[in-house]
Amino acid sequence: MQRLCECADLDIDGEYLKPHGGRRGIGSQLYAQDAELAQELLRHESIETTHEAYREQNVIERRDRLEEVLNTD
Repeated sequence: MQRLCECADLDIDGEYLKPHGGRRGIGSQLYAQDAELAQELLRHESIETTHEAYREQNVIERRDRLEEVLNTD
C-alpha cells in the first residue's frame, strides 16, 4: 500500500491500510446491512463470531448517526 500511495502522490497521515484493515472495513459495512451475509462472505463458522467481531463498532456508528439526527434543527 505504501508503494501505491507514493505512486498516486497521496499523503498518508498515520499507518497505511493493510489487507486485514480492508477486510474489517468491508465486514463492518456488511454487518451493518446484513449480519448473516457478513458471516457468509467473511467465512465465519458461526454468526456469534461475526457478532463478536462487529457488534461494538456497529453500536458506535449507530450512536453517532443518532446524535447527528438529534442535533439537526
